Amino acid sequence: MTRGICLAVAAVIALSTPVTPATAQPAPKRPDNKAGKRVVTAEVPAATLAALSGADVEAAVKAAEQLGASPLVGAHEALLDALALGVPPSVATPAMLALGMHPAPPDVSALKRYAGHHTPSVRSVALTTLAMYPDPIAQAAIVDGLKDPVGMVRTAAAGAAGKGHVKAAVESLIALLAKGEDSSARALAQLADPELARKLADQLGKVPDPSLALALGAILKRLDFGPDEARTEIVRAIAKIQDPSAITALTDYLDGSPKSPPRTSRTEAQMVVEARLGGGK
Repeated sequence: MTRGICLAVAAVIALSTPVTPATAQPAPKRPDNKAGKRVVTAEVPAATLAALSGADVEAAVKAAEQLGASPLVGAHEALLDALALGVPPSVATPAMLALGMHPAPPDVSALKRYAGHHTPSVRSVALTTLAMYPDPIAQAAIVDGLKDPVGMVRTAAAGAAGKGHVKAAVESLIALLAKGEDSSARALAQLADPELARKLADQLGKVPDPSLALALGAILKRLDFGPDEARTEIVRAIAKIQDPSAITALTDYLDGSPKSPPRTSRTEAQMVVEARLGGGK
């Protein structure tokens, strides 16, 4: 009798206790990409991989673009593998741009290698893409690109230096500014803080007047540059430039800046323009 009661009690306890299946474990999180968006772990279609490394260049370019836009976790690796094995220049270009859509640290070594490619357009795209990577190796490659013998490559490197805020590129960019390369003027304007702006102002007579006016004027147009005392210093530096490009720079500043609240920099720019134009604007 006692044994029967014990079995009955055990049965009641068993029925009232929730059963946790052995497989009911928390689902593992899928890896997140650098932008914080969830990526899909399905495999990349075999047809896309075949097209990327195939002889049909048009199909390979399309495959590279598809992989760049793909959320699949293997898409990035497929692009890196293709670049490592070697692809024609017309395919390497979209493949590198595709890498830059989802930057990852392993990309830098591949992009650096293509920054030394024999084809200037490939070097240019590699440098442009390296701007997406805040990595010392990437930044060093960009600085090296500023010394490239081909103008289009130097232009790409200057753009990358500005976009990537590569401070190590400043001296090389100033050297290009002295040669009148406008891309360096725009890059320096992107990099400039008040200290660099003063350094550029001191280049009067050392670099072509139009290039200096372009650089200083581009700094003035930056909404994030300040305080106004620093802008006023730039206006005064531009006023010392005798080339007509100085008036263009100041006029662009007046046209693109708000009239209120009043700014000393704007008032002085207006005075310089009116004095130069003989009572014009």
